[in-house]
Amino acid sequence: MKITTKRQIILVYSILFFVFCMITFYPFYKNGISLVWGQYAKDGLVQHFNAVAYWGEYLKECLVNFLHGKFSLPMWDMSIGYGGDILTTLNYYAIGDPINLIYIFSNKHTAEYFYDFTLILRMYLIGISFICYGWYMKKESHGILFGSFVYLFSGFVFKSALRHPFFLNPMIYLPLLFLGVEKIYRKEKPYLFMGTVTVAAISNFYFFYMLTAVTVIYALIRFPSYKEHGFFKTLGRFSGWYLLGIGLSAVILCPVILGFMGNARNATAVNYFTTLFYPKAYYMRIFIHSIGYENVVRGTSLNYAALTYFAVIALFLQNKKEKRGYQVAALTAGACLICPVFSYILHGFSYPMNRWVFAVALLAGIIVMEMYPELLSLNRIQKIGILAGAILYVLASGCAVAGEIRSVRLAVVMMAVTVVVLFAVNDMDVLSEGNRKHFVMLGLLTLSVSAAAYVNLSQSMSKVINEYLPSGTAYEMLCGNKMKLLTAENRKTENLYRTDTINATANNWGLIDHVPGTSNYWSITDGNVSETLHQFGLLGYQYKFKFQRLDQRQGLLDLFGVKYVIGNPNVNNQIPEGFQQIKKIGGISLYENQKVLPFGYTYDRFITKKEYAKLNALEKEQAMLRYAVMEDEQTDSSERIFNETYTKIIDIGGNYTFQRRKRSQRPLEVKIPQKYLKKNSYLYLQGIQGFGVRNKSRKHMIDLGKNYNGIHMEFQGKKFVGVMQQKYSTYDTGSRDYVLKIEDGKISQKGDETLTVKFITRGDYRIDKISVVQVDGKAENQAIEKLRKNEHLTNIEYDGGNHFSGNIKVKDSKILCIPIPYSKGWSATDNGEKVELEKVNGMFLGLKLSKGSHHLQLDYVTPGIKAGAILTIVSVLILGGTLVYRRQNSRFI
Repeated sequence: MKITTKRQIILVYSILFFVFCMITFYPFYKNGISLVWGQYAKDGLVQHFNAVAYWGEYLKECLVNFLHGKFSLPMWDMSIGYGGDILTTLNYYAIGDPINLIYIFSNKHTAEYFYDFTLILRMYLIGISFICYGWYMKKESHGILFGSFVYLFSGFVFKSALRHPFFLNPMIYLPLLFLGVEKIYRKEKPYLFMGTVTVAAISNFYFFYMLTAVTVIYALIRFPSYKEHGFFKTLGRFSGWYLLGIGLSAVILCPVILGFMGNARNATAVNYFTTLFYPKAYYMRIFIHSIGYENVVRGTSLNYAALTYFAVIALFLQNKKEKRGYQVAALTAGACLICPVFSYILHGFSYPMNRWVFAVALLAGIIVMEMYPELLSLNRIQKIGILAGAILYVLASGCAVAGEIRSVRLAVVMMAVTVVVLFAVNDMDVLSEGNRKHFVMLGLLTLSVSAAAYVNLSQSMSKVINEYLPSGTAYEMLCGNKMKLLTAENRKTENLYRTDTINATANNWGLIDHVPGTSNYWSITDGNVSETLHQFGLLGYQYKFKFQRLDQRQGLLDLFGVKYVIGNPNVNNQIPEGFQQIKKIGGISLYENQKVLPFGYTYDRFITKKEYAKLNALEKEQAMLRYAVMEDEQTDSSERIFNETYTKIIDIGGNYTFQRRKRSQRPLEVKIPQKYLKKNSYLYLQGIQGFGVRNKSRKHMIDLGKNYNGIHMEFQGKKFVGVMQQKYSTYDTGSRDYVLKIEDGKISQKGDETLTVKFITRGDYRIDKISVVQVDGKAENQAIEKLRKNEHLTNIEYDGGNHFSGNIKVKDSKILCIPIPYSKGWSATDNGEKVELEKVNGMFLGLKLSKGSHHLQLDYVTPGIKAGAILTIVSVLILGGTLVYRRQNSRFI
């Protein structure tokens, strides 16, 4: 097994990669399962597969348009949430990643197989990238090989990246960035560094931030080796090439940054700079699972081969000057892992999350690469240290929590095997001669990878594999049945009117086929849309960036342009009045809104957002049926006072508290007097908040609430299911309100009714107030009918992307609401003259219209894309000039 060239390393790596992949993914092959993490509408299906399948169709559409002389790019799609920017939403998942260009050869049915292939390809490139770095650094060939697999088959890959394939990209880029740093330090060509910066920046801004931070730390640690160059001079060279890489990426990066700035997914009002510690259990778990196989909180996935643990011990039990940088790097990584403040900083100042640990995985691989020769020739002190470390780990493993004991036992076994193998190749001549020691170590590496794959993916040790989709079913699982109902004839309204669902379904199901809907699950989500929907007390509102359905509330369906409803009506889900069944396939039906509002309706009056904010969830819906909600505060008070006689609020009780400790614990029960249950009534639960069992705020310690906390409610035999978050969880949305529709056919029963509320996750809960709200149904229908009959847009034309137009004639001044989400990228002309678009009803486009006829033209351009394109062009010119100058002067700049 003599390896002397880079080509030989890559060849051996490729063979071993194939073998290790066969071992790792055998359970998928055996069970006919794809690599799409999608059962129960997981992210892999509704986000990652969805985005790349859409991207493939988009690329083909653009290519066809270019071939026919149409050089404009679609920038807006009504099927992204309630309507959204294509680039800023999908860059996080697909757009910008060079590997995803391959999807131009796919279609929505074959995209799943490209998905599997590109995931494996990314994994392969991670090792290649590591080998390039190790070879450049002139490390021992076998060490490079072993380090690459320690890096590749780490916990970050098993726990995160297999589910979210684009998480693999930063693992490809980081070794190349380190290599680029070394080249600049050595005054070699800087183009690898600059190019990697460009590709990383256009692939995913979220990880690009982390890559930048880690690369800066690496450059600082390495600087003492090159300090003769001068700090500020070196800083100038790095900054120049980094900024040039940024400039080259600006056409994509600038719009994406602007999208991040308006994103709904932001942090709660917690000062994380004062949170210095995790709970005590965290520290024991990161030690155990540094070589164990379980995920620790906040995305902390380590799980390295046991060889890494002993390589670190051996690293610190020697005093060679050339090893100081590795020791500093290990201590820096440890400090970042044990203190939430660093996690908060590395996660972009949003909330503490350790998704940056792919960098720790690289450090683990580098340390194994560096220490591999020494592991084969340990001195006495290092052997004693390794034995002591092994004993310490065995003692710590006794603290493993329930549910992790089997995997921890396997980790102890692997650690013991590793100790035996290390001592054997050190002390047994028969094993230490020639290449035998490398073959023995290769056997150990194979066993380590197999153990990790067994714990993480085998059905006997993990249920994770059951969350992946059967091969060939991704598109059908996402939207197949619904697409059979929605024929081209049903969608002849040019992709504007929305389709809602009455049953739980996969989010984003209409994206690939360009069907506008009411569901959204994208990490980059318009904050205006999220905030507006949050205020209505919807059960389907899960996170700030994940929501679906309008709970079949007639007013909201009409206001939000819902023309179709899909589903299977049952006791828990009813079709609202005014919808008629037009088609049925396989147990689910398509219903059409017979009195849908025009896609561009007008108001006579308005209220300000400030006055609107004072109303409760149901009052907001009723107000929006009668008044345009405007951002402008300069109005007469007589126009902005909402008439509250359309709703009657009856308080039932308040300050309810509940402790959930046992699975069989009785739910909270609240008596609702029957006399309050009139026609068109709702139960209104306000100020619902959950706290973890140990979630008592302690000074300087981070609180770890649960993101997914189901709340199950039942009333009159009808079940209501919502999802909320405990306080201090990463997706915490604050206290929640829920509106529950009481069925009109059940209000005549005698005696009091009982509302039961059950929280699924252990914790402490409170409900500030429970009320019955009676809505004047007749007045509601009259308000809807008035909106329908008001002057509205006619002759609407929409190209499915960037251009929308229509005509309207008004007798008096009106406020026009077009149910397309507001964005600064939209511009408008009225009869050829530029006019200012307003934000109406919290999230939609609006215009103030004067008396007369109007031809309105709306055009969309992604915010920041023009400025970004200019920066990219300028950067290309600078790069071109630099290349010419270098060629003429034949020296490094």
